[in-house]
Amino acid sequence: MTTWVVDTSPPIFLAKLGHLDLLGRSGDTVCVPQAVMDEIRAKPDEAAQAIGQASHTWLSVRRVGNRNSVEMLLADLDLGEAEAIALAKEIDPDKVVMDDLDARRFARRVGLDLVGTMGLLLAAHLREEIPSVREEIEQLQALGFRTAPHLVRAILKAVGVR
Repeated sequence: MTTWVVDTSPPIFLAKLGHLDLLGRSGDTVCVPQAVMDEIRAKPDEAAQAIGQASHTWLSVRRVGNRNSVEMLLADLDLGEAEAIALAKEIDPDKVVMDDLDARRFARRVGLDLVGTMGLLLAAHLREEIPSVREEIEQLQALGFRTAPHLVRAILKAVGVR
């Protein structure tokens, strides 16, 4: 049984792409801390609505038990990221899904195994669940998703696109 903890931006961007289901199929248990769900609900749009519906089926919303850990993490991270990392340290998931570079660096330092939105899209393409990773990346960027150009090049190279 696999467990994944998810930060705010991956479900939002995946929902906007129409691929929120990629998260739902990723782990047996997919959970977000309460602060992440609060951040998602703060902008009531179609993505938030889709994520809210998922929270009634496959997406579990969890409260972080160790509030001191969250408070310490807030010195360097926003609340959603801090709760995602604190929850991950509590439940020891197989993966943590987050995009923010600073949060990813911190999560790696504390021993968490990470994947981001781009990695999820790459994996889905390799499983033939999405036809064009290039088109998905272009749509992500049009939605305001920021990523390093070298990462885009590496993903396109991995799928044989120049």
